[in-house]
Amino acid sequence: MSDALRILHGEFGRVALILVDKAMAVHAHRVCHVIFKVGGAPVDFGIREREHRLESKTVLLVNAWEPHFYEKKQFSASATLLALYLEPDWLRKVDRRFSLSAHPRFFCRPTLEVEGRVERIRDELLDMLAGRESPVAHVLEDAIVALITEITMKAQNTSQLSACELMGGVAYDSRIRHCVEKMQHLGGVEVDFDDVARSVNLSRPHFFHLFRKQTGVTPATFATMLRMEASIAQISTPDVPLMDIALQLGFDSPGNFTRFFVAQQGVTPSQYRRKVELVSPVFG
Repeated sequence: MSDALRILHGEFGRVALILVDKAMAVHAHRVCHVIFKVGGAPVDFGIREREHRLESKTVLLVNAWEPHFYEKKQFSASATLLALYLEPDWLRKVDRRFSLSAHPRFFCRPTLEVEGRVERIRDELLDMLAGRESPVAHVLEDAIVALITEITMKAQNTSQLSACELMGGVAYDSRIRHCVEKMQHLGGVEVDFDDVARSVNLSRPHFFHLFRKQTGVTPATFATMLRMEASIAQISTPDVPLMDIALQLGFDSPGNFTRFFVAQQGVTPSQYRRKVELVSPVFG
């Protein structure tokens, strides 16, 4: 059974230690995703229809908007993962070198060898997650910035990114930008794609084709991404019952909400909630 061992939430996004023993359906994130295997057997993650082996000496790099999945092989052992989900807005704020971190080609390669400073920073993050006390926010954030700096030095095509413009976010076409904004405004509630297509005078097939061409993901994958983000945000608030969250997001039963969450995150909403911990900057 998969389980969340510890999850740190903050302005930076999320840093999680997760025991993975279940398959994860194809999904995408609006954030940069960095994954280390820190225990157990090697695992194969699919990124854009290609599988990549994640071992103790490799790190998996998943761009924002990049579809990925984990299909657990029969009889394969579980693995413990250190997973970072990093907010592009925060990355842009802390360092101008990360200004295009929301671009679907921010990382130019899906894997990187773990050695030198990357290995040391990974171990620092593990120590923070293993400690009983909450890590100091700026110490955790400094480690994240140092990690992404090291990774992008080796896994980024600067000349290619410098030629990119993120007009309106992820898409150039004004109709698709409008559709993205309309879907985001729904706050994770189930999307009527016919209604979205009509709002920009497109047929459903043309809308699906243009959306995938512009964003790299299907409308359904994007809607699932928004629903998952809304789920995580609400689950991280302990005073909202899980049943209420399920109903607010349009699920007809808590069981269906749980199945959706497990398929995307590998753990149940209740497991996730028990392990989540907010890391807030200290002012004074």
